[in-house]
Amino acid sequence: MSADAGQALLTNTVFDFLIVFVRVSSMVMVLPGLGASTVPAMAKIGISLALTTIIAPLVAAALPPMPQTPALLVAMIVEQLVVGITIGWLVNTILYALPIAGQAISYQIGLSSVLLPSTDMGAESTLVSSIFSMLLPVLFFSSTLMIVPIIALVHSFHRIPTDFIGQSHGVGLMVLLIKLVIKSVAFEFLLATQIAAPFLAIGMIWQAGLALMAKASPQMQIFFVAAPLQILVGLGMLAALLGPILATWQADAGRMLLHYVAL
Repeated sequence: MSADAGQALLTNTVFDFLIVFVRVSSMVMVLPGLGASTVPAMAKIGISLALTTIIAPLVAAALPPMPQTPALLVAMIVEQLVVGITIGWLVNTILYALPIAGQAISYQIGLSSVLLPSTDMGAESTLVSSIFSMLLPVLFFSSTLMIVPIIALVHSFHRIPTDFIGQSHGVGLMVLLIKLVIKSVAFEFLLATQIAAPFLAIGMIWQAGLALMAKASPQMQIFFVAAPLQILVGLGMLAALLGPILATWQADAGRMLLHYVAL
C-alpha cells in the first residue's frame, strides 16, 4: 500500500469515527440519567466513545465519503447533531411519562397543591414525581430499555443518511422526525394518564364526597378533617399499586420505544 493510499484510508477512518461519534454523543447527552448536569462530562465522553467504537464498524458501509469542502463537513456534523438529539429526545419524552404520572398522583393524594407550590422542590415539582424521576434512570439502565437507543442509532445510519441536506428526500426525513416527536409527546401524556387513572378516579369520587359533606355541614372545616385521611389512603394506594405502575410503564414504554424510536 502506498503512502497516499494509507493516508487516505486513515483520513476516511477518522472521518467515519467522527461522524458516528457526533451522532452518538448528541444522543447520550440527552438520555435519562446520562443527560443530567450531575453526571461528569468525562463519563459522558467515555460512554460515547465506547458506543462509537462498537457502532462504527456496523454502519461503515452506510457512511458517505468525506466532503470536499469545510462547509459541507460542518453541515454534515450539524445533521448528526440534529438526528442524535432527536433520537435521545424521543427516548426521554416517552420515558418521562412516569414522572408526569407522579405529578398527577401527588396532586390527587394531597402531597402537593397547585395553589401552594413548594419553595424547596420548585413550582413544577412534586414529591412523588421527584421520586419517580430518581427511579427512572435506575429502571432504564437495569432493564432492556437501554438497548433500544443503541438499536435506534444503528438503524438510523441505514435509514437516515448522514448527508441528506440538499437532497430531495431531506424534507421528507425532517417531516418524519417531526411526526415522531408529536406522536411521542401524545403517547407520553396518554401513558401518564393511564398510569395515574386509579388515583384520578378515586380522587374525583373523593372530591365529590367532600363537596357533599361540606354542603351537609357548612360549619365544619372539611378540608382540615379530610386532608390527613386523603394522604394516608393515597400513600396506601401508591404502595399497593407501585409494582403494577412500574410494570405497566416499562412494558408500554418499551413497546413504544421500539415502534417510534427504533425507526
